[in-house]
Parts: sequence; C-alpha cells; structure tokens
Amino acid sequence: MRNIWKKKKISIVGGMAAALLLAATFRVITERAFLAQASMEGAFATLTPDESTGTVTLTGRYLPPPYGFSEEKLLRHFGEQIDLKIDGEIREVSYEGRKEYVYEKIAAEAHSVIKLVYLTETEDWYLCGEITLSGKNAAGVTGFQEQLKKVAKDMQLKEISSTLELCGVYEGEIPLGEKDAITDCLLTELYAQPIYENRENKNYTVYAYTGAVEEYLVVEKNKINVQIGIYYDRDANCTEVVLASPLGLR
Repeated sequence: MRNIWKKKKISIVGGMAAALLLAATFRVITERAFLAQASMEGAFATLTPDESTGTVTLTGRYLPPPYGFSEEKLLRHFGEQIDLKIDGEIREVSYEGRKEYVYEKIAAEAHSVIKLVYLTETEDWYLCGEITLSGKNAAGVTGFQEQLKKVAKDMQLKEISSTLELCGVYEGEIPLGEKDAITDCLLTELYAQPIYENRENKNYTVYAYTGAVEEYLVVEKNKINVQIGIYYDRDANCTEVVLASPLGLR
C-alpha cells in the first residue's frame, strides 16, 4: 500500500513540476513575443503633443589606412551610405585640440549634420552623424538609427555609440500627476522596469531597462537603456516630454 502511495505521490509531484515548467516556458515565449512588438517609436506614438522632434546621433572611430585618405572623400562616402546627398560646401573648422570637417543640410522638417573629427593629441579620427526630423515624421528617425549603425559596421568603425531622443512639446505646464501617468504609460508600452526615479516636478527623470531595446549601459551594475525626462520651460511656457535611449542628449 505504501509503495502505491509513493508512486502516486511521485506521479503527482512530477505532474506538478511538468505543469510549472510548461507555464514558465509559456511565460517566457509570451514575454519575448510582446518585447518583439514593443518599440521606442510605438511607445512615443501613445503621446499627443502639440509638436514633435526626433533626433538620432552616431559616433564611431575611424581607423585610417596606412596609405592615407582624403578627408572630404571619406565624408562624402559616409553621406552617400546614409542617403544624405552632399550638394554643398564641406566646412573645415579648427578648435583647440581638434579639427572638424562638417557638412550640414537643412530642409523643411529635417536637419542633418555629419562630421569627420580629428583629435590632434591622440591622432584619432571619428565619424559622427546627427539627424533630426520634426512634425509627423519625428518618430520615423528610429529607422535612421538602424541605418546609421549598419553603415558604421559596414565601414568597420570602432567604438560605435548611438543615441535616440524623441521629444514631444506640450503647451503650458503639465501637473505632476499627469507626468506620472505619461511616464507609466511609456514604461508599460516598452515593458520597461524602472531602475532610478526622480518623480518630482523639478528634474523629473526616470531611468529604466527593457529587453525591447538591444543596447544598454551598465551603471552601478544595473542595465539602463531608457530615459524619460519631463522638463518645463517657464520662459516659453511649454513642457517637453523626452523619451530617449540609452540616455538623452541633455
């Protein structure tokens, strides 16, 4: 009789373990499916600002070939690869400790800047790009981020870093409770877990981590790849809601 009970007990425990394993597997698969659908652009689309801008930046170290190269040709090639037609002057600007070759293009709802930067002390070269879109196409700048990173890898740049900042501007000052609601909505859309929070009217900032964004920074052993900042400009009487990854530009 005892043997029969032991066998039943083992069977029950085994069945429970199998059920728990199946549930855990289902949860992981479900979470991955949701994370695959989440995006910075999708989260930003939940906002209803009066004005919108989106900015992406990229910097990568360029290792010059031993036979040398043409600075302007390299910058033109970089522009061509990111579909930025250079049809104007490339400016050469010198500062203390560095020299820059700069091309800037301004359109109705787009502002693009690409640079080749030479640091005189370390003799290092860096290619830099910054693209800003405004209006209805602001969130579409996320596509440029992927394009910039792909071009940087194809050009074999080193130490590649990229930032994304989506900004929505609202007229007037947003109450603290509404700031919290906006922030919670963005975090929910991204399946992001808050890491550091300052939910006060002044310097309202939340840093979080989500598996929906591939890259991240490690700060005090914590992964961070999302920043939400809400800033009130008293002079302009407007509030900016910034959704950035991994960190904002300000």
